[in-house]
Amino acid sequence: MQDGRGGHGQPSQPVDILMLLDRLEDLISNGMRVPLSSRVMIEEEDALALIDQLRLALPQEIKLARRVVQERQKIITDAQAEADKILAVAKERAEYLMAEQGLINEAKARAEEILRQAKDNAKRSMGEVDGYALRLLSELEAVLEEDLERIKHVKSAVTSR
Repeated sequence: MQDGRGGHGQPSQPVDILMLLDRLEDLISNGMRVPLSSRVMIEEEDALALIDQLRLALPQEIKLARRVVQERQKIITDAQAEADKILAVAKERAEYLMAEQGLINEAKARAEEILRQAKDNAKRSMGEVDGYALRLLSELEAVLEEDLERIKHVKSAVTSR
């Protein structure tokens, strides 16, 4: 039986789940029919190799979802760092202006405005990130649902023979 790595110890290229399901379906369709029954005999080693490859391919889909979540988190972290940087500059500027008599009120107003803008920018960025992540997760969900339907179809084909 193969180890899911191409049989030579070398990691194989990422495998499409749909292709693997098609190969499993072909294996079943081309199997030897058992006389006087709806059963089909297939090569155990071939079936187990395909199942191993499916097991290896599914984590790739999960890794893609995790990568989307990690990208979203990085964008949020970057936006927060930028907001913190803007706040630090605003505080520095405010402290400088407060040292000058007569400009204290102006400095407070400017610092609050900069803080408000930073928060608005962070909210807008987070909204865009959430939208992006939601679109990618929806696409991944659709792919996984298609894969699940194919698995159900193959399973049904196997049990109906």
